[in-house]
Amino acid sequence: KKEIESLLDGYITLKCNTALGRHITIDQLFDEGYKAVLLAMGAHKSRPLGLENENVKGVFPSIEFLKAFNLKNKELAKGRVGVIGGGNSAIDAARTALRQKEVESVTIFYRRTREEMPAFLEEIEAADQEGIKIQTLVSPKKIITTSGYFSGLQFIKNELGDTDSSGRRRPVPIEGTEEIIELDTLIVAISEDSGIDSIGPARSSKIEVTDWNTVKVDGKTLQTSRPGVFAAGDVVTGPNTVIEAIAAGKKTAVMIDHYLKGEQLDQQAELDLPHVYIEPLEIEDEKTSEIGRVETPRASVDWRKRNFAEVEVSLSIEEAMCEAKRCLRCDLEFTQPKKIDESLVIAGGN
Repeated sequence: KKEIESLLDGYITLKCNTALGRHITIDQLFDEGYKAVLLAMGAHKSRPLGLENENVKGVFPSIEFLKAFNLKNKELAKGRVGVIGGGNSAIDAARTALRQKEVESVTIFYRRTREEMPAFLEEIEAADQEGIKIQTLVSPKKIITTSGYFSGLQFIKNELGDTDSSGRRRPVPIEGTEEIIELDTLIVAISEDSGIDSIGPARSSKIEVTDWNTVKVDGKTLQTSRPGVFAAGDVVTGPNTVIEAIAAGKKTAVMIDHYLKGEQLDQQAELDLPHVYIEPLEIEDEKTSEIGRVETPRASVDWRKRNFAEVEVSLSIEEAMCEAKRCLRCDLEFTQPKKIDESLVIAGGN
């Protein structure tokens, strides 16, 4: 809320409860006098498994599950929880479910091996530490229901085959290895999709999309196939990190500024080199090799499993200073005063 408040000022108009494709269209925005449009809808639509009975009670898309807790404080998981997927969203959903009151156990089911899991390694390790099981080389085949409620999954075991377009080995089902695992809650986190269906068909919107259901843009200018329409963030890249989306937003703002001024969009950026000289800290040579990276302190597993408090805590002042001493000081190349070689100074001041 503080970040939003810091951004909103007299130059920005915020219109809530206004959905693209339902309340407004890109054509309408241009007709109303807007000169440029930025598409930044993100990727907040969980992809379904494509199995029968996927909409029964007890089955949740990961994005809906996480939003329900983080925005509405609703705990949807209970009993034995299964999470389908191997990315950061799957790990996040699993660790969130583990902390909910009515949950007995959490298991992540992934169709490849741990080595192919796209989630960050530190996230996988944290899930391990907290007692979340990770079962690999299995794919869901059938959703089991009892009296209209989710009650289990039929899985089939996989083996890894040839490398696919993602650079990872393709999971190949092994016939005759089906088994049913009883569960009470299922969270589907196989991937997230963007909301580009709101922009309409490419023919009418004049905006090209990719086979991955993302908006196609010029890599240097982030402009779409329609002049004046730009796109940035997960709607272009697919599910990615927050910092990548922020960087794309900043870059697009510059490009839109160039566009509105009638300037060339792709301009060479000016170098912004450091210019303030700060005296280097003197450290004895023998101590330099002893300074290692400070491990970020983490709350104990037993304690953090019981609550949603921060797992990684801040560095102490001493630890922060120790980290600062490890800086290689690249800025000195540009800021350090040049030493005068006295042997070259000519007597008489000439």
